[in-house]
Amino acid sequence: MQLSPEQVQSVNILLSAVQVAQRRGAFSLQDAHTLQDALDKLVPREEQERQAAEAASAGESGDEESPVSLQEDHVHDDDCDHDESEDGEST
Repeated sequence: MQLSPEQVQSVNILLSAVQVAQRRGAFSLQDAHTLQDALDKLVPREEQERQAAEAASAGESGDEESPVSLQEDHVHDDDCDHDESEDGEST
């Protein structure tokens, strides 16, 4: 299976998101192990360690930025805490 450059970029974003979530303790031990096995098959362990070292050094300097910025689109529903005016603008 050949991936397009856009697909490769998407996979890299997903991998980064998984790594960030894993560092933040978002997964159970079993899930973290399963995800780490999958990461090991896609990215060499040496590369993962290099990226982790870069992230750690960025955190020590106070310039901590996650490699991925995931933005959630806010969906207005019945449970929404803020009102929306009739013209669609939030108040």
